[in-house]
Amino acid sequence: METLIEELKTTHQKTLQETDTQLSLTLESLESAVEFVSAMSEDEEMMFQILKEWESSLHQEKRDITIKKSQKDYHRVLSKVGKHLVSIPSNEIPFLTSKKLEKELMDQLIAEHLYRIGDFELGDQFLKESGSTIPEGFRGLMVKMHKILGQLYERDISSALNWVHQTLQIRDKDSVNEKEVKKNKNKKESKKGTEIKKGMEIKKEMEIKKEMEIKKKEEEIEIEIEMEMEIEKDKEEKEKEKNKIGKETNNTQQQQILKKTHSFEFRLHKAFYLNLLLNNELKEAINYSRKWFKQFASTHMKEIKQLAGCLVYSNGFAKRRFPELFNGSVWLQLHSEFREIYCLVAGIPSHSPLELLCQAGESAVSVLKKVSGLIPINTGDELPMEIPVDNNFKFHSSFICPVSKERSTQKNPPVLLKCGHVISKSSMKTLIEGGKTKFKCPYCPVITNSQIDCIEIKF
Repeated sequence: METLIEELKTTHQKTLQETDTQLSLTLESLESAVEFVSAMSEDEEMMFQILKEWESSLHQEKRDITIKKSQKDYHRVLSKVGKHLVSIPSNEIPFLTSKKLEKELMDQLIAEHLYRIGDFELGDQFLKESGSTIPEGFRGLMVKMHKILGQLYERDISSALNWVHQTLQIRDKDSVNEKEVKKNKNKKESKKGTEIKKGMEIKKEMEIKKEMEIKKKEEEIEIEIEMEMEIEKDKEEKEKEKNKIGKETNNTQQQQILKKTHSFEFRLHKAFYLNLLLNNELKEAINYSRKWFKQFASTHMKEIKQLAGCLVYSNGFAKRRFPELFNGSVWLQLHSEFREIYCLVAGIPSHSPLELLCQAGESAVSVLKKVSGLIPINTGDELPMEIPVDNNFKFHSSFICPVSKERSTQKNPPVLLKCGHVISKSSMKTLIEGGKTKFKCPYCPVITNSQIDCIEIKF
């Protein structure tokens, strides 16, 4: 199975390269023929002869046959993989049926995938027949995304630019609102601090009176009050620290979105500018660059210089001097970059979860098949061996408890102690066996209260 998968990947890559090469060569020969024809626009006989020669040369080079052959090789290997999967008996792969999938969740993933690829009619029909639901507004988001993508395929950047400007305006407003909220909060905190101070003064007076009345009783009360205040103080400090970390993370994400959106806006202008050069509209290209490129001088000066250098070359020489700018890859990158940024702003994954699951499962099947004959595959949350996966399938950090040497799970999450050390929840339960609430950290002498001081960490 592994050999077949590798052969399929190699053949797929070769087919893509071969098809791209042959289509690029055909396009270049067509462009040169169009240049000759446009130069001899008055002589119709010569124009007809040039086009006839181009057509005969195209047949002689047999580029269409080369593309068909590469496609045939790919489908031959693909059919082999399909036949091999069908021929595997189900009892040979027991782990495939050992865990039932949640129908509602799978239906949602399938529906979302159909909307992601732009098949809205099929997605609507699937939801109707399955009776499942998707998050509110998801379909609308995908409709808008594919509408903008459709215009980008036609090399129209107007809708994409409007979306970028709207996104940047909203993010700027959010950052201003956050500053105002912070100011108001500081005022409230200072007011609260004054009230607490007054309260503390009254409390001290009461304590002095009590001390004069009953010295013994006052000592007990004082100890209780100090303990309560300490607990409250610890709680407040932890809450503040938690909020601070959350805000810092949120601010970092906002900055990343703004940076990526700003960079994407430049790439839109870059693609449109190159399109003007391809159409020999030099005057329009110069005016366009003067209007839009100056705002990106601080971040994209190197690329702007290269784009300005294209103006020196004309009549097709720019394509030879800068082939990476004129081979169509700039527009292809725009499509994938727009998908990523759009999903990031919308707060949804940039890749289809169903597609990722299938790809990760494909890489794991061969390993599980080998191991299933040696050791039993359990049906719990963890597998008895580590499955090597690509970095594309790693989305968050994993934690291994330094005490038990076990990997953390949803049922056994990592726990932050008072001292800052982290252990698993199962290790903490072991340390407080016998009805205890306080325990000493395994790595330092700090005492932690399991009911107050411990915070669950979520990756």
